[in-house]
Amino acid sequence: MARGVKQPLLGGRTECFMTPARPPPPSADLPQLAVHALWWGWFPAFILSWDALPWVGRLAMCLLGWAICFWNYAVLHNHMHVSIARPPLAHWVVSRSLGMACGFPYRGYFIHHFNHHRYDDGPGDWGRRRPGERVFRYCLRSALTPWLWPYETLGQVWQWAKKKNQRLELAVDFLVVDGALLALIVWKPALGLALWGVLLVTQFCIHWLNLAAHFETDSEQKDALGTTSYSAFYNRWFFNAGYHQAHHLKPQVPWYELPALTEELARTSRLRPELTTGLSPINPLWVARVVKRYSAKPCDRQTESKITAGTPTAVT
Repeated sequence: MARGVKQPLLGGRTECFMTPARPPPPSADLPQLAVHALWWGWFPAFILSWDALPWVGRLAMCLLGWAICFWNYAVLHNHMHVSIARPPLAHWVVSRSLGMACGFPYRGYFIHHFNHHRYDDGPGDWGRRRPGERVFRYCLRSALTPWLWPYETLGQVWQWAKKKNQRLELAVDFLVVDGALLALIVWKPALGLALWGVLLVTQFCIHWLNLAAHFETDSEQKDALGTTSYSAFYNRWFFNAGYHQAHHLKPQVPWYELPALTEELARTSRLRPELTTGLSPINPLWVARVVKRYSAKPCDRQTESKITAGTPTAVT
């Protein structure tokens, strides 16, 4: 597809030039599907090998699982915005399995995440840090609450699940994730609890990423919605997750276009230098900086973001 652009000519006439529109995303995002395939390999191996492994082998499988599940979160995040498997059946199956990989009922987390984009970590954002809350407490509370006291979260996502079949999907997704985990705990308690531990540690780290991505940002300022990490390692292996300011301004942009968009934002003064870094959110130096300067500091007073609220950003 192409679109016309009018170019003024001498004598007041105009001529229409055709410029190529952005090509559609691929029907299958192979790099991200390859990362998700690692979980499909690990998960059955974790279950089937459990009885035969000594405690050291079980611990090693848990550590490997944490690394794979954490990596899969980058895929889940991108998939919610631009599907990595576009055929409807493939999209549905991948959505559910990515949710299982991260321990999130997919439709519930989808709604939760787009609440985050609506309010950009300002008031109204369900996942926002509480005033004065330390980093460790925030991450632990955010990881444990949906499992142990999910009633507020359930009420929030149920209220917003108003589109066709979304409430049915919510029920199915909770059955898939929570039901499968409960079944494993009943069948083999040590195995099920080990899997739950892997998911809790994964989610603790995921919530840390949210803190780091909005360290000292401002939901009222268009040029300060998110941080920008230029870490080559982090962006290469986590599908440009470091370009968070660009992502919040244009959430529908595919991950592979975020570096160019970030350069454009820098040229047009929509990227604050103080919110950019060469470190990655998983770099111990950045972790120490945020823990020291942000964890005990009350959240700044912010109002609802007017910038991205209501913007259609997601694959449904």
